[in-house]
Amino acid sequence: MPELPEVEVRRRAIERSFKTSILVSLDIYKKGIVKHGDASVQKRIIGETLRFVDRRGKYLVFVFPDALELTIHFGLFGEMAIAGAQEQYPSACARFVFDNNRALFLLKWAGIWFGRGVESLEKLGPDPVAEPAEFTLEYLGSSLSKKKTRIKQFLMDQAIIAGIGAVYADEILFKSGLLPTRTANDLSKYETSKLYHTTIKTLKTAIEKTDADGDGSRSFLSLEGRETCPVCGTEIVNTRLAGRRTLFCPSCQH
Repeated sequence: MPELPEVEVRRRAIERSFKTSILVSLDIYKKGIVKHGDASVQKRIIGETLRFVDRRGKYLVFVFPDALELTIHFGLFGEMAIAGAQEQYPSACARFVFDNNRALFLLKWAGIWFGRGVESLEKLGPDPVAEPAEFTLEYLGSSLSKKKTRIKQFLMDQAIIAGIGAVYADEILFKSGLLPTRTANDLSKYETSKLYHTTIKTLKTAIEKTDADGDGSRSFLSLEGRETCPVCGTEIVNTRLAGRRTLFCPSCQH
């Protein structure tokens, strides 16, 4: 699943290609992807200029004049491509054509809402990268103290922290030296502080490396695709936690 870093990189790419451009047509090839079909918004955004693209967690919000908005979520397998308006993608589920004769293609799957009226958006916790004023050490400490869930589940709870999925939860916990099975309200003040700063640093670093790599391989991650720990050489544990694949080093994480 595209997580916060990948979605942020997609946001930047869309803005580079289409910010201040006019949306001239919008084709929906798979009607099931429209989750909220406000026909008036869908009609009114045609001919309008894309002002900017906002992001909250794993959601992108396309902002047009007169408070017109369109929201996208890539789901588990959604991808995108930016190409000439005449290009063909068999797996495309939607196409946005702009007046610079280029188009944004949503591939495989995506959820589209016309308007910001996405109930899930209102329930999201703060975004560690986009909302630093809300995602504070005090907020994290208070949230941890109220939860008896495992720390990996805590990090993936979108109502607490927006944008983190299974892969980056593993990375954050590895760099924080915390086992994914630890209980959230069991962390010390030192561990809480380390988790806070590591979360922000890990996500920001991933954004920059993903943007530079351009292939979405996540090859820069510490545990992903490895059999042994890059720090101590211990065999990496590959298991499932709450139904999600989980990687950790039993020597470096406690």
